[in-house]
Amino acid sequence: MARPLDPFTVQRLAYVRYLYREGIEQSRQPAPLRSRAITSFHDAVENYLGVITQHLGIDMAKAPDFIAYWALIKDEFDLPKKDAMKRLNDARVALKHNGTFPSAHQIEQAHRTVEDFFITVTPKVFGVDFDAIDMVDLLTQPDVARLLREAQTHADAGDYPHALAGVALAFDELLLHYAGHFTRPRTAVFTFGPEIEIFDEPRVDGSHGRGLKRLKKLTVIADATQRALRAMALGIDYADLARFKIVTPVVTGYFNGSRRYVESAWIKARTSEDYDWARHFVIESALRAARADEIQGLLKAQYDANWNPAVLFSEREWTGPVRVEDPEEVSALEGDF
Repeated sequence: MARPLDPFTVQRLAYVRYLYREGIEQSRQPAPLRSRAITSFHDAVENYLGVITQHLGIDMAKAPDFIAYWALIKDEFDLPKKDAMKRLNDARVALKHNGTFPSAHQIEQAHRTVEDFFITVTPKVFGVDFDAIDMVDLLTQPDVARLLREAQTHADAGDYPHALAGVALAFDELLLHYAGHFTRPRTAVFTFGPEIEIFDEPRVDGSHGRGLKRLKKLTVIADATQRALRAMALGIDYADLARFKIVTPVVTGYFNGSRRYVESAWIKARTSEDYDWARHFVIESALRAARADEIQGLLKAQYDANWNPAVLFSEREWTGPVRVEDPEEVSALEGDF
């Protein structure tokens, strides 16, 4: 019977799955960029082996060589695919130390080997299916994680348009998370100006835009630019964002609290592969954006310190460097004798 999983082990397994997914994405790039997939697959397996030794309580002074894990773990569990993993390790060494690029066949073989290894070993050692390990556990943005979990329930039911709508909402929430929810007005560094609201005067939506064609264009440009700047400032890849916008529906919020989208023929035709990619994109984007959490903390501390002071803050004038007063000259003949 597998030992129960603690939260730290779940997080480490989620990180393993993240590395594995990175390898899959890299394997789809053109040569020679796809070669990086070999390193990611290897890193995923090596991290996984470390989690196994910790979970099984195997004592070791330091991490062994890659293939040595099979002998180290053998008494507790007989790991499969040793020969295939040795080929993966050889391909990594050839790439890293000799500059030998792996072939497309080697990369695909590594992908299938690692996938089968994780699917076979995970339920036997950890008591859960590999697909059940959720990378959402790595996220630091609670509302983003909540929406992704809600979206997954629709994907599990086979409703991929609705699942993609949830993923789209999760990404919107990610950008809002770093847009200064706690400030009045919003002054966070990732806002790039105030929000453009539909009721801002003069209105340019629908029939209100007649005769205001230039202003309407500028409004659209400003809105799109602001959104792109927020994403790129958080380290999110813009090319992937463009793909994300194509495969997900535009979800619009209404005053009654509902959020709706048009289920077009294109959105109806989206598949599990589209959903898996879009979900992974949001998770990766959230992990990249988490680098700004410290900045968000500083902004919140600044806001809390300055909000509603009992006495107005005073101003000080800059006067240049500190002026050191010359000591009073005293004659050596003066003084008491």
